[in-house]
Amino acid sequence: MLPDIDTILYASDITEGSRPAFRMAVKQAINNHARIVFLHALEPMDDFIDDFLPVNASQKHKQQLIDSFRQRIGERIKAFLSSELDDDFELPYEPTIQVSPGKPDQVILKAAKRLNASMIIMGDRETSSMSRVFLGSTAQKVIHHSEIPVLIVPLKK
Repeated sequence: MLPDIDTILYASDITEGSRPAFRMAVKQAINNHARIVFLHALEPMDDFIDDFLPVNASQKHKQQLIDSFRQRIGERIKAFLSSELDDDFELPYEPTIQVSPGKPDQVILKAAKRLNASMIIMGDRETSSMSRVFLGSTAQKVIHHSEIPVLIVPLKK
């Protein structure tokens, strides 16, 4: 029996040009009557912030940054859905937004497990083969360590 896809984890860096990957996530959500969890991973910033701010101030600053990203993502999702979907058509479930600090590949894999996601969808930008050999890409790391299907959408730089 084919596995059901009921929760899609869409991981995004929220930069311009990531729209094709979100478009694919929306299409898969519609086709599978699934919910989308929109995940943005914030690179770790603890050392930098903690060196310059008192603990209470750094925690407050981190929370403000996370809230700011959530708001921006929410606005982008609404704009995307209003421009891409017909007025009488909507997603089966309202997208959920999560912003988590940490290394992107680790954040994505942990969130997929925690949410019991059925599929991960993410974009991958064109990079040189040398940079992938030495550094790898977030998409490659997720593919190699994921226990669920990962759909990669090629994105332009």
